[in-house]
Amino acid sequence: MKFVPKELKQTADASRGSMPLRRSFKVALITALVLGASYVLLWLAAEGVAAALPEAWEARLFPLVPLAGEDASAVGEDPPAAPPGLRRAREVFQRLTREPGLRPLPYRLFLLDLKEPNAVAVPGGAVGVTRGLLEAVKSEGGLAMVLGHELGHHQGRHCLKRLGRALLLKGATSLLFGGESSSVVGSLLDVAESGYSRRQEEEADELGLRLVRDALGHTEGCLELFEHLDREHGAKESPWAAFLSSHPLTRDRIERLRRLAEGMAGPR
Repeated sequence: MKFVPKELKQTADASRGSMPLRRSFKVALITALVLGASYVLLWLAAEGVAAALPEAWEARLFPLVPLAGEDASAVGEDPPAAPPGLRRAREVFQRLTREPGLRPLPYRLFLLDLKEPNAVAVPGGAVGVTRGLLEAVKSEGGLAMVLGHELGHHQGRHCLKRLGRALLLKGATSLLFGGESSSVVGSLLDVAESGYSRRQEEEADELGLRLVRDALGHTEGCLELFEHLDREHGAKESPWAAFLSSHPLTRDRIERLRRLAEGMAGPR
């Protein structure tokens, strides 16, 4: 019997291993929808837990611990050769935390041995200030504004909300995309998250400014740190920096705080 091969008809070319364009679009769309839905659900979960956590639980769950770059011996006590401004900062901090209406947390101030002027709020009621901040800010009002801003983060439970979102989102992206691709997805989430962080910064600014006005009776000197940062780095900032950064542009921040301070100049 003679073998007669059949003529081959058109077949799909699978040698390249590429996915058809329509299918690739569907996969990308489904992935984006899953990621977006997961982000919203986790955001709501983190917000709910942060809003409901009692202050006593927060203080127990987050005792003061050393942060990256901090000398562990400085926790809970002033380190040797503490900058002169630390005592003044403690006095201002005590005045602010005595104001009624603050959340009942065990507020503490500690020193971060860093040159950059900065401050940070840590869940549980702690506020850290750097050596660079104490050197850059000299006035009572300037110190009070920085410390009041961090207390504003505590008042708005921003520390807990950021921590909760970070932990939940990190776990979710690791499960969905694995360790290798999570870095790319994490970068995109960081950009999305920065917008919410800017709203938190603005809220902390307003809460801090009101706290300073109530504790000191005035808001003079409150812009000292921001004016210092604007002189040092303002020329390098751009509108793109505002999009990618968790903080508003320094000059925009100064103008907003100036308007708020003018509105608070009247009777309390």
